Amino acid sequence: MFRKLYFKSLSAKSKIVALRDKGIMLGTRIKNGRKAYLYLLRDLCAEVIFQNDDAEMQPERITTFSSVSEFNKYLEREFRSAF
Repeated sequence: MFRKLYFKSLSAKSKIVALRDKGIMLGTRIKNGRKAYLYLLRDLCAEVIFQNDDAEMQPERITTFSSVSEFNKYLEREFRSAF
């Protein structure tokens, strides 16, 4: 729990560094015509949208989830709303 609060208090740049260095990139998906990158860092999940959809640029938005099950529910809800 402490790690999650600590992670949420980091700057966007520090979050990206932590996700890249210590996390696992699960893959990408298309969301509203944009490319979203999905990461797992222990039991914390994140969806990141970068400027120009380029993972080497600055993040525009970082959405974090407290658990894998919360992340899974979010992805299922997003998938259902697409149809």
